[in-house]
Amino acid sequence: MKKILMIGPFPEPVHGMSMANDILFRGLCEKGYEMDHINTALLSKIQSTKDQKKISFEKFFIAIKHMAGELIKLFRNKYNLVYITPGHSFVGFMRYSPYMLSCIIKKTPYFLHSHGGQLGYTYNDVGPLKKKSMKFFIKKSKGGIVLGESLKWMFQEILPPEKIFICHNGVPNDVQSSKEEIEKKLNRDKGKLKLLYLSNLMEEKGILDLLNSLRYLEEKKIDFDLDLAGNIEKNLEKDVFELIEKHKDRVNYLGVVAGEEKRKLLLKSDIFLLPTYYPIEGQPISILEAMTNACAIITTNQGGIGDIFEKDINGIECIKKKPSSISTAIYNTEKKLRLFQKYNYEKAVNNYKAEDFVNRVDRIITSSVK
Repeated sequence: MKKILMIGPFPEPVHGMSMANDILFRGLCEKGYEMDHINTALLSKIQSTKDQKKISFEKFFIAIKHMAGELIKLFRNKYNLVYITPGHSFVGFMRYSPYMLSCIIKKTPYFLHSHGGQLGYTYNDVGPLKKKSMKFFIKKSKGGIVLGESLKWMFQEILPPEKIFICHNGVPNDVQSSKEEIEKKLNRDKGKLKLLYLSNLMEEKGILDLLNSLRYLEEKKIDFDLDLAGNIEKNLEKDVFELIEKHKDRVNYLGVVAGEEKRKLLLKSDIFLLPTYYPIEGQPISILEAMTNACAIITTNQGGIGDIFEKDINGIECIKKKPSSISTAIYNTEKKLRLFQKYNYEKAVNNYKAEDFVNRVDRIITSSVK
């Protein structure tokens, strides 16, 4: 039996990487692996991209406080494999260097799984010394894992093709509706259009653009309701609630939803919206969750989204930072709503279940580590 150590963020807070790590940890446990983990989530609240890059005293103190004990754990235990989901900035990546160095010293193979689309840009933008440091740790890894074909370039300058692996994300089991429920949804009468934004409410995820697009929908006389669910970015609450107040009869903020509450929310929704321009966007699990529950998709071509979203097939692509484009996309999506919904459901249940994600990672590590 292989003993695996996972190093990366776990909930809370809830975001794509922490959710994926949680799914994988549970899934590998069910497969019979002996699992251990180090949770590197420093803060329990969602931060803006700008704040994520800051080296605050609070984050530094928390990291140092825990790292000594974590490194002792790594050295005392004999792991067959260490699986790491590093940060995307230089500081975020190098924060994992003590763990990687420990693996190198102990000759324990480790994988780097990048859950975003920014790491390659970081590597290209830093100076020679920093680049040399990143290259050293990436090259020493057993392999680099990316979320889709479009993101393989992030490792191509450092790793040979046979050490770069693709692994699409997966959807948690507790948000997957039954086939009977989906059939009922697809056969219900069309009424008021039910829109959903289910992600952290961050400026760079397009939440302000979405709320500013609502006036265009009202001008087009489109009858709709919009549900918003997720943590609100620090310093953005005032702007978000002011815009919600302008459309209070149509917009409902639900806070953070999970499990059965999230599943029911996705099941009742017609169109899922994520007009993101988030710099480190990878492959949003929220899009896959929406597809699994037969929602049409409106999103951008940011990060690795293009590996799971094809415009005019899964839904309509909107233009980043352009509220009027979002309203036009909603108008056009409604015309082909059932077509998008049916296709997305079939695509998702055949490719993006939690077990599919776990099996993909399992195949990568078992084929590379004997």
